[in-house]
Amino acid sequence: MLKYFFLTLTLCAAGRFFAQSPARKVVLDQFVEDEKGKKLQSIIAVYKYKGQPFEDPINNGVDTKEEFGRFNARLPDMTGVKDTCYAYIYFGALADRKDLKGYVLAIIGNNTRTAGSPDTRIWIDRNYNLDLTDDGPPEVYDLKILEKEIVFFHPRVKNATYTISISRFPFSYNPKYIGMLDDYYRENSGSKTFAGAFYSFREHRLNTIGGDYKYDNDSFRIAVKDANCNGLFNDAGIDYILVGDYQTPVLPETAIPIEAKEGRTYFERNSKRFNITHIDPLGAYIQVQADEHAKLKHALMPGKKIKKFRFHTIDTTKTTVSIRKYRKKPTYIYIWRFDQPGFKEDTTALRQIVQNYSNKIHILTLNYGETPKALRGFRKRQSINWTIGQSTQQINNKLFIEDYPTGILTKKRLRVKQVGISPSELLFLLQNNQI
Repeated sequence: MLKYFFLTLTLCAAGRFFAQSPARKVVLDQFVEDEKGKKLQSIIAVYKYKGQPFEDPINNGVDTKEEFGRFNARLPDMTGVKDTCYAYIYFGALADRKDLKGYVLAIIGNNTRTAGSPDTRIWIDRNYNLDLTDDGPPEVYDLKILEKEIVFFHPRVKNATYTISISRFPFSYNPKYIGMLDDYYRENSGSKTFAGAFYSFREHRLNTIGGDYKYDNDSFRIAVKDANCNGLFNDAGIDYILVGDYQTPVLPETAIPIEAKEGRTYFERNSKRFNITHIDPLGAYIQVQADEHAKLKHALMPGKKIKKFRFHTIDTTKTTVSIRKYRKKPTYIYIWRFDQPGFKEDTTALRQIVQNYSNKIHILTLNYGETPKALRGFRKRQSINWTIGQSTQQINNKLFIEDYPTGILTKKRLRVKQVGISPSELLFLLQNNQI
């Protein structure tokens, strides 16, 4: 009997072992964006140079009686340069130094932006010693440049880098927004003289690096965000993982925090758990291990009720509707986008369902990403006669949406019956009286 017990135990252990596939190495070789970061409009504020000491930016916009810190710096040879300005560029690897904590000093010459004026030159304190005479030639930013990348090297960790892309606001840019920036920095910069938003730089932080996972039936894009911008991608409790559709250029903003103990970070996708077994500190690669038999915590499970949420209709009145309105009979919730695969086929199947089975089932389609105006145009062109609402990231999180499209079939009272069912599959069930 004992022999069979150990045999059973061995088989169970083996089953568990094989359920966890080997960790797969995903090369992170491209900068990607997340939806939250894409919406940000951060700038590198530029100030007029009026002499030393410099005043640091630590308390910009902070309601405090604490004085701004001051420091001196050695300037480069700027013979022939006019309109001298300066700026502070955030770099998290410098958070612990004595003067100018968390920032790199940049001296800017010829900042006029007028036709025929000399090219703008940017001297950067690349070795972080507040001496700009030993950092090599300046960066050149002429009027024809749309964007320019600048790379910072970690002062203590070899090959750890942080990259930003800078650009200028066009003079035709939203005057209301430019005026708001001007007012904010002029009122919240201490004794520093703000040069103006048009004479500052837009900043795009290239601190999210991603790659694509494709093994067996699973495919997705995974990225790591260097949230504190220090050139390292595995700071526990600070940096985080982002996961989205395969090869997507913009990832959802849902963050997966990196745990302190290696192997504890994980996410769920396609009814499966994926463990992050290792993150390269420099962001070169990440190791991902699929675990099909792990107990899921973030998934719609059959028999469970859908969490309550409210959505907006696409009508000009922008009516808000509760999902609880759909409790009285089975409901099909379809989360979709215009650029998804099978869009035409799904639309055709939905049309047949509504025409022939609207007495049996509610149809609710929630679009993610398009404007109400674009959706109203689609509804008119296609003569759509079912409900189109707008999804949000919050709704997607409650429904655990990972890919587009996703179909969710519920019983009465919004109890989940099936997840991942397509309109064509639903039509087949209805035609065969299986709902």
